[in-house]
Amino acid sequence: MGLFAPADRRDALWALYAFNHEVAKTREVVTETRLGLIRLQWWKDAVAGIFNGQTPLKHQVVEPLAEAIARYNLPREPFETLMYAREFDLEDRLPADLAGMAAYAEFTSLPLLKLALAVTGEGDAGAKEAATGYALAGLLRAVPAHAAQRRCYLPEKLLQQEGMDQYKLYDRKEVDKIKPAVKAVATFASGLLEKPAAKGQAALMRHMAQMYLKRLETAGYDVFSSTFHAPPPLMALRLWWNS
Repeated sequence: MGLFAPADRRDALWALYAFNHEVAKTREVVTETRLGLIRLQWWKDAVAGIFNGQTPLKHQVVEPLAEAIARYNLPREPFETLMYAREFDLEDRLPADLAGMAAYAEFTSLPLLKLALAVTGEGDAGAKEAATGYALAGLLRAVPAHAAQRRCYLPEKLLQQEGMDQYKLYDRKEVDKIKPAVKAVATFASGLLEKPAAKGQAALMRHMAQMYLKRLETAGYDVFSSTFHAPPPLMALRLWWNS
């Protein structure tokens, strides 16, 4: 989404997105919870060093991140929230219910959007709803990949209502039973995205999520469908128009 921002703000946005990518992939690149906590602590220390006025670590993400923080006087709290939220990934537990999944989506997405808006100077109308809806759509798109890693972020309560559990999902057994849970999450996300967002990064996030959720509806809420995972037609053009 940085491509649709003013040219002089893109480097800072890409630094933020690169940082988020590094902390978000923690669960995927470690084999033990302890190693994941160590990795996240490294990032916590690196960010703390920046805000404490220390010389940034020689690192391809830390150095441009430090420049972005200094240039735009970015607050510390959203960075800390993003890192602490990723500790949940290391627990390999399902959210208990839809509210829990939505809370996870919010805490792993809204702080990043707030930082991006601080860089671009855009309004934050509808930011919470856009960020949460976008993250929920992303979690639905990631169901197959997460299942292959024996992970699941669908609400446990919704799966149990259909006589389904995460272990059947991991083994690709009776996967049609997850469709009602998927539909419930998608419907909730779509409801959030009905609130208009300010133009810019929040509006792009909102529109992208809406495109993917529409494709999911077209696919009959089958998260394994190629229809759902194929890029929406004219996606870049549509995003540019809405930017």
